[in-house]
Amino acid sequence: MNILVTRPQPQAGKTAQKLIAMGHDVIVEPMLRFQPLTVNRDVAGDAKAIAVTSANAIEALAVNGLVDQLQHLPVYSVGEATANAAETSGFQNVFKAEGDVGSLGRLIASSGQQGPVFYPAAVDRSGDLAGQLKQQGIACHLTEVYQMAAVTGFSETTREQIHAGTVDCALFYSLRTIQIFLMIAKLEKTTVFLNSMKALCVSKRVAEQAAVFGEVLTAKAPSEDGLFELL
Repeated sequence: MNILVTRPQPQAGKTAQKLIAMGHDVIVEPMLRFQPLTVNRDVAGDAKAIAVTSANAIEALAVNGLVDQLQHLPVYSVGEATANAAETSGFQNVFKAEGDVGSLGRLIASSGQQGPVFYPAAVDRSGDLAGQLKQQGIACHLTEVYQMAAVTGFSETTREQIHAGTVDCALFYSLRTIQIFLMIAKLEKTTVFLNSMKALCVSKRVAEQAAVFGEVLTAKAPSEDGLFELL
């Protein structure tokens, strides 16, 4: 299959390597670009734990030189990929949820964690982890440490292959990613060509945006493995 990968780098490159090893052709076309924000060294305050919903949050902490001073804190991650990123960066006490913000909130609440919980987050977020924790009586210190900037157009290669109908499917890992993809498709007048493609979506929320595609499939689990099962 000829597969379009829309997630940001460096994750897109890792996904491409896996797909190529499986025998697929891959077009890497990130819809978002990672941009870390500068934060104060005391940003975590008196936090007793860290909650992360993306590996990008770990990268932002590393860019700001904060990993060493925070390594003693337990990390609650949204899923396996984020947990792996935390462990690779040097965090040793890492717990992982089931791949979505809801399960992360439940994991923290069930752990008996009293907080405060430091939540290094993106400027644009899906879900309300801070609100969930507040409902459980757990103090949460949310700080925006990175943003994902939207691209403004497709590459020439991607545009040509969509027009030619040679892209079999596109992988969508987030609601914002598919929204940006569809906005660009509309601006570049390529929407009509999407009916020859499948949209493989990480969640039902994402799939609800994909009506213009020829076929829409939703992963049983909100993870890359779940998406790969749809191939």
